[in-house]
Amino acid sequence: MTKFISAFEDFFKSIYELFASIVGALASMVNAVISTIINFFSGIVNLSADVLKGAVDLVGGIGKFITGNIVVIGFIAAAGYLYIRSQQGRPVVPAKKTN
Repeated sequence: MTKFISAFEDFFKSIYELFASIVGALASMVNAVISTIINFFSGIVNLSADVLKGAVDLVGGIGKFITGNIVVIGFIAAAGYLYIRSQQGRPVVPAKKTN
């Protein structure tokens, strides 16, 4: 008789463990899905911040380049202006008006 009671006891324990493992697996899956969603949106925020930081760094780098080479850039701009003026047939220095 004790073996019979022990068998029922083991049977009900195994059923409890089965349901406990199913509930644990479902809780783990829900946790993984929620974690994935949170990581996705935080990744989007991090991506946006990195893109903005890169754009600011790019603009800053271009600004540093221009300020570092302002004389050369000014010389090239002046030469281009003079070249275009001479190609259009206008004198570089306007003629003086005489009365």
